[in-house]
Amino acid sequence: MTEHATETTLLVTVDSLRTDHVQYMPTTRDFLEDTHDAAFATSTATPGSFPAIIGGEYPTGDGLESAASVARAFDARCVGITTNHLLSAEYGYAAGFDSFTSPKGGGESLKDKGAILLERGSFPYKIASWGYNRYQQLRSYVEETNKSFRPADEVVDQFLAEIDDREEWFGWLHFMEPHHPYDPDGADVDRATAQRLSRRVLSGRGSEEDEAAVRDLYRREIADLDDRLERLWAAIPDDTRVVFCGDHGELLGEDGLWGHPGEMRAELLNVPFGTRNAPDLGEVVSLVDVPTILTGSEHGVGTLDRETAFAAYGDRKAAMTADHIATGDGTYRLEDGERVEDPSLERERERFDPAYVVKEDALQEDLEDLGYA
Repeated sequence: MTEHATETTLLVTVDSLRTDHVQYMPTTRDFLEDTHDAAFATSTATPGSFPAIIGGEYPTGDGLESAASVARAFDARCVGITTNHLLSAEYGYAAGFDSFTSPKGGGESLKDKGAILLERGSFPYKIASWGYNRYQQLRSYVEETNKSFRPADEVVDQFLAEIDDREEWFGWLHFMEPHHPYDPDGADVDRATAQRLSRRVLSGRGSEEDEAAVRDLYRREIADLDDRLERLWAAIPDDTRVVFCGDHGELLGEDGLWGHPGEMRAELLNVPFGTRNAPDLGEVVSLVDVPTILTGSEHGVGTLDRETAFAAYGDRKAAMTADHIATGDGTYRLEDGERVEDPSLERERERFDPAYVVKEDALQEDLEDLGYA
């Protein structure tokens, strides 16, 4: 194992978690020693974030390169448990792990096959999207509705069982709370209704009352996850090195946008990031730095002392500092969204080559009309 002070290391990633909603996770906030406000994703969706988080590399669109996996840097037992079908062995994420559990991905489901066969935004795509969404709605009226993704408590149970009595381990746990459709256990409506509300709002057909209800469902998903994580934080050794982060944010109606489309916006790119028993970091953190933080030495293109972070989605790209975000639409102050001038950051954005970053294709996560909405 790369040298660092602990024998146990844990990476916890949360899908679609907004930075400004970590306030609903008091247990997790208390557990983490350091939080980093200027932390940024490398893209706005899962396929563009995890080659960075696990490999320390900007993504190419082909999943994770096997040799890049941070799990290969550990001699201890490596356990990976993900709840997103895009983080499966098929896309290279099992590399280096002794035990790896994830949903089966790669277009096996109806929505995935639709994504592969139809061009996004085309008329046939819209027809198929409407049909799949209608199927999901009708099914929810006649069948008992389960949680949209594997629940967090099951993930925690499995992980604690796998590391039981082991003195050295590296673990990666990925949780889908609060990815849409939002259907928390503690909601004021039943799960089927919560899912229908989420899909209606994310497809642009919700009323103002629906939108307010969906924002509340999102918050409750996060609070539920925090409750489930309490047992994990209490069970692991005190000196465990921990990195906790979101893979991208979520839009909750800003400018009429919901979910995580490929927009270079602070709500999507500024991600929650916290550590425990980890090295000191510079003012800015990128998700591409995660493997370096986990191991304590440079991995891929990661660093422990960063001033600028970069992101891209297709041909769109952004550069971020602790104060500003430069995009193709202009440069803005992160604090309040006011437009500013930052020629140096704009030049850095221009120099960043988005050819390294995943293009929009059939594997993209944000297929809101084909079942995610």
